Amino acid sequence: MQANDLKVIPLDFNADTIPVSVRQTHPLVYEDGDAVCCILGPDPQRGIFGRGATVAAALADFDVHFNQLLEHPIEGDPVSEFIRQRHI
Repeated sequence: MQANDLKVIPLDFNADTIPVSVRQTHPLVYEDGDAVCCILGPDPQRGIFGRGATVAAALADFDVHFNQLLEHPIEGDPVSEFIRQRHI
């Protein structure tokens, strides 16, 4: 996903409070109105997307969707392949 015109939130991906899935993949984290979004991939429908009221909540939601895709990968999907390679 392109970061053009988004209010990107910088993260320390090495912080102990960051979920392993986020540390391994470095998704884009940004503000969207009153929410915080976290995305890995071209868009929310074809990638891994997390959303919450805070950065921590968005990262936790992302982590849930990351683990779901890791457990049930989609054949031929570049995001599935990317996270499988990063997680191993």
